[in-house]
Amino acid sequence: MILGPGYTSPNVREMRLQAAALDRVGGVDGNVSNLSVVSFPTSVDPVDSAPASSEITLTGAEHAQLEKEAKKRRGRARALERSRRATNTAQYGLSKKQQRRADRRASKGLPAKAVTVPGGARTARSDGVPEQAFRRDRLSNSYRKVRARQAEAAASAAERRRHRAGLVAREIIAAHGPNLTVEDCDIRTWYRLWGKRLSQTTPGMLIKALEVECQAAAGRLVRVSTWSTALSQHCLCGERVNKTLRDRQHKCIACGLIGKRDLVSAALAAFVRLTDMDDPKTAYLDTALSRRAQIMYGEGLEEALCESTTPSPKPVRRSGRVAVPRQQETSAHRTAARRPRATPDETRLVRDHTGKPGRRPGCDPKLTLW
Repeated sequence: MILGPGYTSPNVREMRLQAAALDRVGGVDGNVSNLSVVSFPTSVDPVDSAPASSEITLTGAEHAQLEKEAKKRRGRARALERSRRATNTAQYGLSKKQQRRADRRASKGLPAKAVTVPGGARTARSDGVPEQAFRRDRLSNSYRKVRARQAEAAASAAERRRHRAGLVAREIIAAHGPNLTVEDCDIRTWYRLWGKRLSQTTPGMLIKALEVECQAAAGRLVRVSTWSTALSQHCLCGERVNKTLRDRQHKCIACGLIGKRDLVSAALAAFVRLTDMDDPKTAYLDTALSRRAQIMYGEGLEEALCESTTPSPKPVRRSGRVAVPRQQETSAHRTAARRPRATPDETRLVRDHTGKPGRRPGCDPKLTLW
């Protein structure tokens, strides 16, 4: 049991066998708010089967559960802050309201009222460094208990997200097969821009769970470079359709194809070929095959690119609580404020994991002088 692959339920084994028998190839497009999957039959025969598409989004019940957890998390964070201030009153100053009340009482000759929870800033040096490090503060027993409950809730939520990612990945390969292609994106950049949103949808966790399920069903999740393919900037007909990140609708002037940007990118990912399967830099888009599929399927493909044609993965009936050991000495998670800014365009950061395009002599600046 220790050295083996682990226990797998009979239903999951049967589902993986059925998924391995599917003669389909698909593409995956990971996004901040959803995960789009489009698959095609390998034979490219509209008589046998048709393109299928799926969009993985958060349901209303999941949104409500996340809001409830966020409210509890904010309440615990406020309780921790109040407890720290009440225990270490000498390290904090008075708030503006407390200071006005103290000045008013002093002007009337009344005795100063003791402040149990100062609401001002922490006493610091001229360079902004606190006079006393936070690790040297005195912590009450109630503070430690609330902090342990907060860490337990965070561990339970993380385990629940991993469980949901596994269920969604199984539903995807059951409908689209285990042979999928996804862009090799740097999700760390997404977290720097939309960290709060990504903590709810967890696209990286979904893609990782999908890779595990593809391998378990005798398939593979292939990663391709975004530099050599640019799936979001192309159409199935082969024309280049430039879009900013704010443009969520795909409209091609050449062929007239209209669909969702994410579904079109996922459909194009199914027609990406690699010279070396282990090297994402060798990926290129086979526009001849994508154009052939567009002509063969016609209206069926347009319908799949406008909305999901497969049943959405079943959400967990109850959120429940995952059994995690109680932790007494753990640090509390910090909360970040919402960034009031518009959605930026796609960034082109310097990175090597996805692979930059090689040197192209036709685009060499030295040749432009001749």
